[in-house]
Amino acid sequence: MSPSLRRYLPFMIGAFVLLILLPTLFKKHSTTNASAATQSGETLSALNLVDRSEESYQAAHGHYTAHLTDLLLESRGLAEDITDGLGIQLDVSTDGQSYYALVQSPVLSLLRARHGRTIVAEKCVIVKSESGVSCPTAAHTSG
Repeated sequence: MSPSLRRYLPFMIGAFVLLILLPTLFKKHSTTNASAATQSGETLSALNLVDRSEESYQAAHGHYTAHLTDLLLESRGLAEDITDGLGIQLDVSTDGQSYYALVQSPVLSLLRARHGRTIVAEKCVIVKSESGVSCPTAAHTSG
């Protein structure tokens, strides 16, 4: 082995060890992952929160809103649901008297539609079938 290689060999071995060890040491370990049952419950809770917020908004303004921002003003809890990774989609009819809300998580997808104060549609799809994941109503589809 040449003298220059011998001189740099400890540095090369050290660099190789660091390349192997550093990613393991700095890898983010998350222990706060919610269980599937918790995610399922949070999804249903978020749908109910959106529904109550839409009802409150409709009572105050005479029509439903398609803007999640308007609902955030009605219910501060929605901001936490959004940052927890739930997807919330809203759509409102042109006259503002009907709406649907779709709330999705990694385990469950829930839809609720209203016309006036009457629920005209509710749908649940189990995205990931695990222990504790269930639809809140009898009508559901496994996906």
